Formats: sequence, structure tokens, C-alpha cells
Amino acid sequence: MIEVNEALIRKVAELSRLELNDAEIAEYVKSIGDILKHVDQLSQVNTEGVEPMVYGVDEVLRLRPDQAEDFGKDAQGHPKVLTCAPEVMYDGFKVPQIIG
Repeated sequence: MIEVNEALIRKVAELSRLELNDAEIAEYVKSIGDILKHVDQLSQVNTEGVEPMVYGVDEVLRLRPDQAEDFGKDAQGHPKVLTCAPEVMYDGFKVPQIIG
């Protein structure tokens, strides 16, 4: 098992661009160390003969069919769902351009 120490937490914090004080670093050393001990304990469990599961339950999940719903129009004839939008464009939500 990997040893969780202050140097490791400082390195991960640096890579993650997190600013941690000494108290937070000590807390993370303990909590992440405890998590890894638990994972190590789980990896030692004998799972021979246990069938893998896709889901955590054996029941068949019932899904409802997708249905489009009309939210109605406001006094100007625009969709009501856009009344709380910060910016509207062509009767839709205006979002920032991602690809130039």
C-alpha cells in the first residue's frame, strides 16, 4: 500500500492548484490514509465464486418513456421557461461561444 504523508499531500495539492494550510494537510494525511486502509481491507476479501454485478440491485429498472412537455407561452408569445434565463437568443437560452 502507498504511504500517505505530508509530502504526497503537498504534491497532490500543488498539482490540483489547491492552497492548503498545515492543519488541512494533516487532516488530509489522516483521512486519505484511512480511506486507503479501507480499500486495502476490501481488496483482501475472498470473492471467489461470486458473480459480478452490473447494478447494485437485481431488479429490472422500469423507465418511463420520454415525453416533451409544453411550458406555455408568455404575453409576448415567448416560451415561459425562458423568463428566468439570464440571456435569450432566438427563443432559446443564449450561452457563451465555446468553439471559435
